[in-house]
Amino acid sequence: MSRMITDAMVVRLDIAGAVPQEQDLYAGAGAEFYERLVGPDRAEIREVLALARESADPILDIAAGGGRLTIPLVRSGRRVTAIDLSDDMLSHLRRALPDHPMLECVVADMRDFALPGRYGLVVIGATSITLLDRAGRSLLYANVRRHLAADGIFAFTVAGGAAAETLTESRDQEISVAGPDGDETYFFSQQMEEEGAARVVNWVRASDVRAGGEVTVLTSRLRVLDHEILSRELVEAGFAEPAVISVRTHRGSDILLLRTSWAGSQEARDGDAAD
Repeated sequence: MSRMITDAMVVRLDIAGAVPQEQDLYAGAGAEFYERLVGPDRAEIREVLALARESADPILDIAAGGGRLTIPLVRSGRRVTAIDLSDDMLSHLRRALPDHPMLECVVADMRDFALPGRYGLVVIGATSITLLDRAGRSLLYANVRRHLAADGIFAFTVAGGAAAETLTESRDQEISVAGPDGDETYFFSQQMEEEGAARVVNWVRASDVRAGGEVTVLTSRLRVLDHEILSRELVEAGFAEPAVISVRTHRGSDILLLRTSWAGSQEARDGDAAD
């Protein structure tokens, strides 16, 4: 297997005589597709808006992407800083809310960022925490700790129930995705790696597959995590035992929202900020 192309996708394209070209799912053409794939998803928005009503400004949206959570937060009157490693993803957000006085977009890695001030609410949507390995998550927790207000809330989502079960085995299927000129068929492939601890996912537009032609394979690698693993990590990182809240999506799949706050002393947090 190519490093980020699944065995099944290699076979499919080889049979068709197509030449694969890897493309990060969150950059360039991948960002355009990802926005079409997840942009209309309303999951988590109601719960995040409810958390915002309990929190003081400003709000930090980590791995904000095209603004699926940021846009409703800003439109509800909240001041939001949105960070994402992909400027291509943030460009969708800037177009949706051009020059909005309540929005700041920052290109930054969620494992390594430094922003002025503290935030009453820090959120990570769309199970984006699964993009990080254990070392990366430790860096993320430390960054959140440095940026969270004394009484602030840290919340993020992870798959649960039936949705989590689909992330634990290799599979290949055809999926219809809304396009600019109507629905388009994509080949989706998921391959489990590291004894089930990680998964590589591929997306290929079916109409692009032709003999002798190059075909873009949108790729991503994600960790397979559950709320119990993440809860233990949060406590080890100095946060309170999180509340785990079930979020039902319009497809009936389960998403779990983990909500926590800093459990350490103000002095410890201030010491982090000084490092």
